[in-house]
Amino acid sequence: MTEKKVHVRFSPSPTGFLHIGGARTALYNWLFAKHMGGIFSLRIEDTDQTRSEDKFAEDIKEGLEWLGIDWDAGPIYQSRRLAIYDRYAENLVKDGKAYWVEDEKGRAIRFRMPDEEIEFDDIIRGQIKFDGSLIEDFVILKADGFPTYNFACTIDDVEMGVTHVVRGDDHIANTPKQIAVCRAIGVELPRFAHLPMILGEDGARLSKRHGATSVREYKELGYLPEALTNFIALLGWAPGDDREVVSRKEMIESFTLERVGKTSARFNNTKLDWMNSLYIRQLPADELLRRLTPFLQKAGVEPDRLPEGWLQKVVELHIERFKTLADFYVQTAFLFTEEVDYDPTAVEKHLKKDGVPELLQETHSELSKVEDFDKESLERCLRSLVERRGIGFGKLAQPLRVAVTGKTVSAGLFETMELLGKEKTLRRISHCLSTFCKAGSV
Repeated sequence: MTEKKVHVRFSPSPTGFLHIGGARTALYNWLFAKHMGGIFSLRIEDTDQTRSEDKFAEDIKEGLEWLGIDWDAGPIYQSRRLAIYDRYAENLVKDGKAYWVEDEKGRAIRFRMPDEEIEFDDIIRGQIKFDGSLIEDFVILKADGFPTYNFACTIDDVEMGVTHVVRGDDHIANTPKQIAVCRAIGVELPRFAHLPMILGEDGARLSKRHGATSVREYKELGYLPEALTNFIALLGWAPGDDREVVSRKEMIESFTLERVGKTSARFNNTKLDWMNSLYIRQLPADELLRRLTPFLQKAGVEPDRLPEGWLQKVVELHIERFKTLADFYVQTAFLFTEEVDYDPTAVEKHLKKDGVPELLQETHSELSKVEDFDKESLERCLRSLVERRGIGFGKLAQPLRVAVTGKTVSAGLFETMELLGKEKTLRRISHCLSTFCKAGSV
């Protein structure tokens, strides 16, 4: 007898945006299917008519596609399969394994739980036992004609030929009911694997208070799908060594359910930022510019209208400094705008000190004489100035940095001024003199 081909599924309910926990479940199912040469199906469990929405179903599909998780079959919508559930429920009634009940909402069908021990071998957690006599009979078909979760997902797994049910450990309590239904209709049980929960950095269940929780939010914040996929893959699984940066190909080659741990994983935002910045630096220059474009456009910048090669220089200068695609503009906004948002603390500390107005006046004068406004010429000019004045370069660099960027921290000062250009640099120094230094404009 030939072994059945592995068939797994990701079966979210469209009652909210794709959560990071759901994305990890989908990824593990996808990796397992790819590793085993099997089938990965997408099933939308939309039988909750009061909470299910089309926009959430679309978000789930878009999120999976963005992460590079493609499906071999589906999407299958449970709301379009009601006749199938009806048939199975009615057959169970005929066999005496389910029965009709009447309540205030109308007639429903309730499954008769067997009075026996229900045991299964979880791939991740080992043997798990339940006493069936302690589990009440449960509704499988509601009065409105829609199936309940435990019934619909079991029937679909049977109909689709699912061999392995890989899902979050919050579903462990549902498993004995699903096993009982499988046995009642006389089909082979799938293997079960229950994944550990994802916790926030404080050890509490991951929620909004820990920051972003949906794939959509991470995309909007400028995380790369490659980095996010790598990161969530390691939330409970390891390739068998100390590697933290693992390519998709390496994940597929290494992934097994046996290597998924039992303990809950903690979501570390600092580590995600580090990993994302690493992936950003590994992107080819043209690809990085392509991915940055939507974030710049959202900020009102049209890359096509910028001088040729200028944006590339900005990216190269700041590549070590930004952690997300959205963070790039936050770090470099002063280069794209005419007006600068000055940090009040920086102004107070560096522009209102004795001697600074006169120093900036002289700096403005000297920079006005620089013909080739490149970093080499700027460095020669400014170092010559501080040497004549007999002061350390930091005495000039800090107020000048605040004057041209609005901040105390930036990329290289000479390179930054070159990117700003002569006119904008001089205009900003003049603005600071007239606004903050109260020395009159130049």
